[in-house]
Amino acid sequence: MTAAGPRVRPPLWTRSFVLLTLANLGVFVTFYMLAATLAGYAVIAYGASPSEAGLVSSIFFIGGTIGRFVVGRALARLGSRVVVLGSTAWLLATCLLYLLPSTLTSMLVIRVLHGIGFGFAATALASTVMGAVPATRRGEGSGWFTAGMAVATGLAPAVGLWLLRTPLGQSGVFMVTAACAAVAVLTPLLVRRDLPGRIRRGTDDPPHESGLASLLEWRTMPIGLAVGFCAFPFSTILAFLNPYAVEHGLTDAAAFYFLAYAVVIVVSRPVAGLVQDRYGDDIVTVPVMLSLAAGTVLTAVAPNGTVLVLAGGLLGLGYGTLTSVGQAIAVGRAGAARVGVGVATYFLLVDLGTGLGPFTLGALVPSLGYTGTFLVGAAFVGLGLTAYLLVARRVRPAP
Repeated sequence: MTAAGPRVRPPLWTRSFVLLTLANLGVFVTFYMLAATLAGYAVIAYGASPSEAGLVSSIFFIGGTIGRFVVGRALARLGSRVVVLGSTAWLLATCLLYLLPSTLTSMLVIRVLHGIGFGFAATALASTVMGAVPATRRGEGSGWFTAGMAVATGLAPAVGLWLLRTPLGQSGVFMVTAACAAVAVLTPLLVRRDLPGRIRRGTDDPPHESGLASLLEWRTMPIGLAVGFCAFPFSTILAFLNPYAVEHGLTDAAAFYFLAYAVVIVVSRPVAGLVQDRYGDDIVTVPVMLSLAAGTVLTAVAPNGTVLVLAGGLLGLGYGTLTSVGQAIAVGRAGAARVGVGVATYFLLVDLGTGLGPFTLGALVPSLGYTGTFLVGAAFVGLGLTAYLLVARRVRPAP
């Protein structure tokens, strides 16, 4: 009899994991860089009103919702290889359309098409990667994989705004966006043989789900709802931070707000994932929700630039970490056979909160001002925490 050796941890940093994480970064840069620049471009290029300019930015989420809604079924039917390669190619094609002469109407159409490609590609990449990550390193894997989203959140808007000040202007933004979409296409091609193909079902396998069951996974709805509530204050701050900073004389600090957000996420997500894997979901989820609430309140009442940047860091520790933690929970609840539909359902609800936040809370700005609006947003974190404690944490994983 030989003595048992030390337990070997299953590998995480495989070639596929690294390249698909890079692809995910490219996908999210195409969203955040344009989100920070297109509204102003619409006013200058098309003479759009403020509401029309806002529509250019927000209509993206309609396409994203369509993509999220159907991608789970596509993954189950066609396999990751077809969906990942096809959706990233779609994403690149739509990003190239931005380079063509356009009108306000055609720009709105392009935004919807881009949103569909984004919803498909982001969900397909997340489902493929998280489905292959060892169960014992799921939280850690989710943290590192979504770190690309953090980099995109912090750097893409800054790079986009810098490009606007160069001779290339918005055309430079469109070129860089297309280049990042090309990265999202090329990196999965390098590991295409590792991507799961269509699963051939045996005669003893259960039949495919039909109807809504093929599009949605009820086990991941509660965590998606909890994080979706928390998306309301985040997306509202994203939309209104600049006018709020102008109103309060904090424009210099606002330039570093999302940079602080991104720096904190890069550190916090992998650490939170390790803690989640070892000690469970609650010990991470509850504190990061409280951090989000604190960051939202501190943003609303910041007396100076230093406090505003600190608030950005708390927002990153809160919401930026929460989305990764929630994704790991969703994967665990859905089970291996339904991971694609489960992740799609989770992000569908998160995107819904992200899209509705600026519209619902933004309507309060004329009466409450930006400070009051942000404080109301903090109350939505309370709704998210309640949904998590009373419902989401009680859902049992799929057998």
